[in-house]
Amino acid sequence: MIVLDDVTVWLPGRGTVVKNVSLSLNAGTVTCLVGRRGAGTTMLLRLLAGQLPAGTRVNGKALIDGVDVMDMGPDLLAETTHIVDTDLLTWADLDDSTSPEPGPWTRRPLDTWPLDIRARIAASLVNSRVADEQGIVLVDHPTSGLNRLQRHALTERLRAIADQGATVLWADHDLDTAWAEADRIVEMSAGSVVSDSPAHSWVPHGLPLPIGRALTSLARDQVDTDALVFSDLPRPRRNDDHRTGPVMTMIGCRDLGLEGPDLVIHDRESLAIVRADDLAGATGLNTDHTSDGAIRPESVASRLLHALPRPGRSLPSSQLRPSYDPRKVAGTTELASQRRRDLSRGERAWLRVHGHLTTPDPLLLAHADHDLDPIERSLVSESLRNAPAGVRIVTSRDVEFLVRAVHRVIVIDGHRVIADRSPLALGLAPLTHVGALAGSEYHMTLGDIIDSLDVAEGRTI
Repeated sequence: MIVLDDVTVWLPGRGTVVKNVSLSLNAGTVTCLVGRRGAGTTMLLRLLAGQLPAGTRVNGKALIDGVDVMDMGPDLLAETTHIVDTDLLTWADLDDSTSPEPGPWTRRPLDTWPLDIRARIAASLVNSRVADEQGIVLVDHPTSGLNRLQRHALTERLRAIADQGATVLWADHDLDTAWAEADRIVEMSAGSVVSDSPAHSWVPHGLPLPIGRALTSLARDQVDTDALVFSDLPRPRRNDDHRTGPVMTMIGCRDLGLEGPDLVIHDRESLAIVRADDLAGATGLNTDHTSDGAIRPESVASRLLHALPRPGRSLPSSQLRPSYDPRKVAGTTELASQRRRDLSRGERAWLRVHGHLTTPDPLLLAHADHDLDPIERSLVSESLRNAPAGVRIVTSRDVEFLVRAVHRVIVIDGHRVIADRSPLALGLAPLTHVGALAGSEYHMTLGDIIDSLDVAEGRTI
């Protein structure tokens, strides 16, 4: 059991990051912490795991089974709590995880490994043994870097661990997964708790409404989240066709280490490079390769960027490069005033895209949605889709983000290009939250569904 009694956390270089938080979390439950960048969710998990930076000051009490965390030594904490965080992986974790994908990164420090590989390692550390050995399981933004099936498998394991009697505290930006899988949602803002309720009745204060929650509200009935809420919705009335710019170049697949037809690259378009395995369930995609030796989307995207006639730049997914100056990149006093070492990973994620999306030069955004909060994800996806100033090459394991952000998806299977189409032509819409719940073959937004209902009920012409 976890009890937080009026907890306040002050960090050197940042000030107060958690403010007067009081919570009580029972064994056998899954609680999800949500909030915008800088809300304090990660700091609460780090406090309970004994992973706060040197110089941190804590007021109030954080109790695990009646014992104050600040009075527990590292050995006792390790016996009591288990934290899963891609930023805190150690070489010892590799012994307990599934075998990582081989590659040149295995000779580098763990925190520089590709995001999706670190995410899979971290997710594999969530297993039934954890509930037997440690009664407190802390999971920090685990779904970033995982594809749809991997996310589902992870949340199933979190539920199984809770059913074995563990207390699960989980922080995430994936609001739909939190709404569907958690028992309770605690929303934080600027270090304080602003909402605490059962997941099914959670009403956000400063975040978007989960899509599943919004659709069930529109249906005016509580339904199972796996069932179809609406059926036979018409195609959206808006014109969703992309008007690409002029053809920039044609690039042979051989130049990218692939087999397949030449790729036509347009100016001012956003395109994604995706591995077929990450689109499991998409209609019309037949894969026949083994994963051994399969080329990574990020490798293809990097080769494509360098093959373009106009020089471009790659924005790293893991951290700001040393040459980046937050004062020049941020565009806001809030972040520009922070030293690089004091930036949270959510702030680093925003800084790497903020101010760059308007450049006409080609950009590579590996794991474009990584660690962005829900509102930032929406801003980035709208910029990529509606007004790209130049070629934008994107990789992501999140189908929801891809459907909203890009005009084309190039799908690779092993070393072959097996598809080069729009998200709609690929049949990805049913894999999104709206598509799965609304039963529509088209890419639908909540606004599209409301418009369709208005037309059906004669409220508009």
